[in-house]
Amino acid sequence: MKAIAFLFGTILAVVGCSSVDPHLVPTPAVLKDPRVDFASRIPEALRTPSQPVFFATTRAPAAEGHYGDADGGGVMLGVATVRLGEPGMSWDQLVASHRNSSVDRPRSGAVEAIEELGRASRMGNVEEAERRFIAAIDSQIERSRNRELIIYVHGYRVAFDEVAVQMASFSHYLGQGAALTFQWPTGAMFWNYLTDCPRAESYIPDIERLLVLAGRTKADYINVMAYSCGSPLLAAAVARLRQRDPLLGHDELQRKYRLGSVIFAASDVDLKTFARDYVAPALDVSQQVVIYFSQVDRALGFSTLVAGASRLGRPDLTVLSVEDLQRMDNPRLVAVDVTQVRGAHEMGGMKGHGYWYANEVISSDVSLSLRYPIPPARRCLENQPRGSRVWRIPEGYVDCVTTRLLEAFPELRSKPALAPP
Repeated sequence: MKAIAFLFGTILAVVGCSSVDPHLVPTPAVLKDPRVDFASRIPEALRTPSQPVFFATTRAPAAEGHYGDADGGGVMLGVATVRLGEPGMSWDQLVASHRNSSVDRPRSGAVEAIEELGRASRMGNVEEAERRFIAAIDSQIERSRNRELIIYVHGYRVAFDEVAVQMASFSHYLGQGAALTFQWPTGAMFWNYLTDCPRAESYIPDIERLLVLAGRTKADYINVMAYSCGSPLLAAAVARLRQRDPLLGHDELQRKYRLGSVIFAASDVDLKTFARDYVAPALDVSQQVVIYFSQVDRALGFSTLVAGASRLGRPDLTVLSVEDLQRMDNPRLVAVDVTQVRGAHEMGGMKGHGYWYANEVISSDVSLSLRYPIPPARRCLENQPRGSRVWRIPEGYVDCVTTRLLEAFPELRSKPALAPP
């Protein structure tokens, strides 16, 4: 315990308690390739720096930042209007800024307006608030060529506005489709980890009901993602979703819920628990389960020490039994080892923990998983060791995946510049 207390104190001294201003995530590398003009597939009516992000939040309203770190006594459904870039920036200026974006020069964003659509039913009924929420999501889907819905469950120590701007930028990169965040209350201090993450387990039924509600939208399919200690919340919610229909098989569950990729990034969930309780139901209801992990994730190294158990996002497979390994031996379970990927692995926060949005190569693969449930080999990943469920992002990945993207969508190819008269 003394060692843990010393480590905890050391981390507190390093991390501090400063808040993070809302900012766009760096542009994924595949979209910075000069051969790609991703904006060409965005309808003219959506070519604006203003991006809607739908939300279901259990946070209470706050004087600053719209929603704070206290429990709101239920789930509020609504939509945030997010500005991408500096005030007054035009669409063309925003798109031009993508080429030079980097983790060292974050671009600002802001939540400029909030529209609350009403409290969600505690019983999961479709009432007036739910109908308005579904209609708003469907309206965005119908306006976009991206007919998928992405749902994100965040980790701890983040503000409402920060998460909204982060996911607005991802939604923008994915073609101005529909993005939905489940936002639970968490404080701004490092030590909130010890209280906020365990308390957040009470919101698992709310996430389950949100997944059911998402299935009522017109989305072709729904890709869901959780980060850090948001991962056990999503994993448990998906397991509960499976339990609703014990007699249905995979194909029937696909038709009912339309879940594409279920993604776990830098996940602070017990590895044994995931293998024994969460893998099978997640595979039953989805097209694929994608796990991103890193062996240099210091936050999960600390979590492993505190919990005394291996974490999914920094796994020690020797703790798994033969039966556990057999449960995870499924071709639709994809584990992506990003330990050796060059570039930034954090954007503030603890070293090695934010790679999925900070690293432009890794975020390219995450974006593809969020956009389409594409198998790993078709995403240019390499199977190492061969025959395992572990994949790596190789050198030359960006060129490979860009080439394949342009083969599938030739209209994304940049037009040659006209010669001056």
